[in-house]
Amino acid sequence: MKLEWMGRYREIIGNFYRSANGYSQICKSEMFGGPVLFSPYEVQIMEHIMEHADEHRNMKWYASRLGLSQGTYSKYVQKLVKKGLLEKYHTSENKKDIILMVSPLGLEEYKAYAAIAETQLFHELFSYLDSVSEAEFETVNKVFTLLGRMHAEKRPEVAEADHQLIRVK
Repeated sequence: MKLEWMGRYREIIGNFYRSANGYSQICKSEMFGGPVLFSPYEVQIMEHIMEHADEHRNMKWYASRLGLSQGTYSKYVQKLVKKGLLEKYHTSENKKDIILMVSPLGLEEYKAYAAIAETQLFHELFSYLDSVSEAEFETVNKVFTLLGRMHAEKRPEVAEADHQLIRVK
């Protein structure tokens, strides 16, 4: 039976499902790293923390941005802290909010991962995307933005504050 409602989009939806399902099979597998192994979920967490380190965002904000439940995010953060890849801090104004920073070991391990990711995991994709026009690139980005929001909850933005970090023991 052909699913008529998808029309010409059936192959794209099928490829999206295949990609999402394949990722779900490996996202928790500790397959990256040297002496310290970490998973694709943990890579995403470290990347977001590094990209927003100067903003001192709390865990709730990161979980929302990644589309993860707070419980799932917290579980992976605890693993990363235990492995020595992340460090926890809190602000001088709010001891409840935990601010995360990638540790020196985490940065070293991430750099090794990034070299492999760039040359082996994403090379073909990046090469292909380099060949498309800026308008086509924006269209592809919009498609993935829409797909990423399909199942995301609407979460309110967390207000920023000016504060000092204090390491959690």
